[in-house]
Amino acid sequence: MIQEAVDLIMQRAVDPGMRDFNLNTVYCRDTSISQLLNLAQTLPFMSEKRLLIVKEIDLLKADDIEELLPYLHDPSPSTCLVMISHQARYDNKKVISAVETQGMVTRFFPLLDREILTWMEEWARTRNLTLQRDAALYLWQAVGNDLQKIKNELDKVGIFIHDKKAITLGDVKAVVGDFREYTSFAFAEALGKKDQERAFLILSRLMQEGEHPVGLLGLVAWNFRRLMQAKELERSGSTFEEIKRKLNVIFHQAFSFQEQIKRYSMDELQNVFEILLKTDEELKSSGLNNKLIMERMILKICRT
Repeated sequence: MIQEAVDLIMQRAVDPGMRDFNLNTVYCRDTSISQLLNLAQTLPFMSEKRLLIVKEIDLLKADDIEELLPYLHDPSPSTCLVMISHQARYDNKKVISAVETQGMVTRFFPLLDREILTWMEEWARTRNLTLQRDAALYLWQAVGNDLQKIKNELDKVGIFIHDKKAITLGDVKAVVGDFREYTSFAFAEALGKKDQERAFLILSRLMQEGEHPVGLLGLVAWNFRRLMQAKELERSGSTFEEIKRKLNVIFHQAFSFQEQIKRYSMDELQNVFEILLKTDEELKSSGLNNKLIMERMILKICRT
């Protein structure tokens, strides 16, 4: 999304035929502050504006910033200066305040899962294409939430379809590699978060790969048993740090596990085990399609 914004600025600020003369992209790890300021103060060549893109501004030292601030307060009117940090939140107040007096500070947030498909469809719309929903779902399932990877694959699909105006599931399958790995642990986590859409996606992939539903069910039951234990500990006055230690919750799973605990009451967890028992019986004796049985389980649990 940052790159899209930079591309739009580039289209507005610099004539394509003059970019070799009026466009510079520099990285703070490789560029001294004096070089940066010299570029910012350079006049455009046969053009109204020049564009300077400065990346990794979070690597600037305190002395560099003090040297940069006078320029930020009184910038060259013929230079469009774009400074980029990839920190979750760039928090140098002096720089932010100086930029806000002359221009704009914008923060980009990662898209939520529910926004990814809309973003893909918007990518197609701006190119006078339509992206069929099943094609978008397949691409999301294959690539995940990495927008750069999604865009790269969409660009390849756009070349593949030539003059067609609609991107179909077949087009995507013909072009897109399989990047995303789904695990039974991810399936159990999705149910623990009551994330119905993600649970459906992961179930579909795992069953395509030959995962047996009874094995999946066992792992789901294990995760819900941990959630029930956590609820009991919580009710007895244990802090989350104590719960993590007693249940051996791995550090990188802690945030997700805490979120899952909040999703369920003790009564709801007891209902989940009734659903799991019923699902186990159906898988072993009903003769119904296993995928259908598991999908019904997802619906029941996520609507608990």
